[in-house]
Amino acid sequence: MARLIRLPVSAVLLLFLITGIAAPAANAQASDKGGAYWISKDQAEKAEQQLKEGKSVEKFREKQLVQKEDNGPNTLNGIRTEDRNTSTSYESPMGPPIFTALGWEPPPFNYDHISTVEECRRSPDSGSSTGYIKNRYSFCWSHVVSYQVPRGCRLGICFNDGVQIQFTEIGYGSNQSRKMRIHYTLDDILVTSPSLNGAKLKIDFACEAKINPGDCKPDPDTPPIERTIAQWKNVNYGDKTFLSDAPPPSDTNPDQVGYMDFSPKLTIKHAPKKFTKTIEGIKQRVRFDSAKYMFAFPDQHFWQGAIFSRADPILNVPVTEPAFAPLKEAGEHWKFAMDHPEETKPFVLGKKIPGEVGNRPLTRMYTKRHPDEYAQNRNKTRAVCNKEFKDEDRTGKECDEYPFASTWEGSATNGQNWFSVRLISKESNNAAGRWLGAWYAYDRILDRDAFNVQVKAPVKVAAISSEGAPKPGQDHRSSDNFEINNIPAYASRLEWRITSGPTNAKFDVMHDDSFGIDETIFYDLTNKTKTDIKKMKDLYIANPENTNGQKFTVEVYAIP
Repeated sequence: MARLIRLPVSAVLLLFLITGIAAPAANAQASDKGGAYWISKDQAEKAEQQLKEGKSVEKFREKQLVQKEDNGPNTLNGIRTEDRNTSTSYESPMGPPIFTALGWEPPPFNYDHISTVEECRRSPDSGSSTGYIKNRYSFCWSHVVSYQVPRGCRLGICFNDGVQIQFTEIGYGSNQSRKMRIHYTLDDILVTSPSLNGAKLKIDFACEAKINPGDCKPDPDTPPIERTIAQWKNVNYGDKTFLSDAPPPSDTNPDQVGYMDFSPKLTIKHAPKKFTKTIEGIKQRVRFDSAKYMFAFPDQHFWQGAIFSRADPILNVPVTEPAFAPLKEAGEHWKFAMDHPEETKPFVLGKKIPGEVGNRPLTRMYTKRHPDEYAQNRNKTRAVCNKEFKDEDRTGKECDEYPFASTWEGSATNGQNWFSVRLISKESNNAAGRWLGAWYAYDRILDRDAFNVQVKAPVKVAAISSEGAPKPGQDHRSSDNFEINNIPAYASRLEWRITSGPTNAKFDVMHDDSFGIDETIFYDLTNKTKTDIKKMKDLYIANPENTNGQKFTVEVYAIP
């Protein structure tokens, strides 16, 4: 009887063991069709280990990189609006103005390209679904691609051999031609079976003309490249160039603008397994134009161009750098107008002045195309200045306006009197005007292109009055609580300034901890001491010295 029972029980246990082992393994493996997947940077090592074990890497793929059907606009205005709504921005790297015998001149135009794969991969955006746009002429994208080639299946368990590659593309725009070039490299090439060294990998790029049929012309001198994996290990790079034919100028498209989307396509073929898989990377957009007014004084002309348009341009004005001293007065006016619009002239209750990063942008007005509107801005600014500064000595000074007269947000064309005027030196006004005009050309800011302005100048982020000694009943505290907040993104340090009282005072800054012992955050601060940035609430001045008992005021500035 016991023997008869043991036999069915043994059979059940054997079946359980078989299904218990096979089912999880089968679930962990891919089907016998293989696959091709983009793998995120933080999952690359795990995917590599899976490949080495013959397992599927599908669970590590980045689903958001799968290309979707493009249902976006295919009209000029629609695409320009779509580009404006991008969340990516870049700061212009333009150098300072130079004073010559001809007056203020801009620096020569220089490309600030992404020069190496390492530079590309250092950017957190390089592996994102949008890629890294360093500026309008430089783009890159870098990602790991994993191919799993079916080896075979046994008892419902499938195993794969694999190829894993770090693919990097660097795109180069132009300020001289309607041509865009891509240089791509393949690094960290891994094969889990020697037979895959003979597999062929073809690199190509797809393109789609968005406006004009001639906006997507692959250069025949840079055809797709197909090499074996072994050959790619020896020669790991290639190039692709796209050209654009300028459409005839028209009233709706006077700058002969065209758009193209492009994306990489990587196809692997392994003949013994009859395996072929293609994977497509992210799409990126290029804008071509033939705007003849891209000119920088005195003799720089940029008749045609190709830019990466899915990034918002930021006019970067680092006025605290010594070389940018000629722009200091103008730049400080622009920043004050954006930060404190109701304190500017002319006084308008509720005034809001656009242009600040993160706020409503400015929009270029090409003055020779819109002479009447530009004249209205200039005339209104002149009239307001004559009224506001009629009693002031204007010797050596000129009236600066912000937003600029060359924008649709200028004094007359903004429609709401939301602008600012200020007297600044003639030198700063002339330098700023020439410099702005050159930036339009250098960054190919076309008529009605949007942009923001960022003046990198010190920003007051806190102010507090302190007693000259600890308050009665206090061991350390000599002021009320204050906080440090609203730090601009470009700031790198804090500067502590004593603006009234004994300027040789020395003090600490402590944190008010309601449930513990107060901590000293900054020690031995004096006038113009610079410290690291710490954004905190409930700070207070403590342990003042060298005050002779007198009160003093401390202002805290975030500085570039």
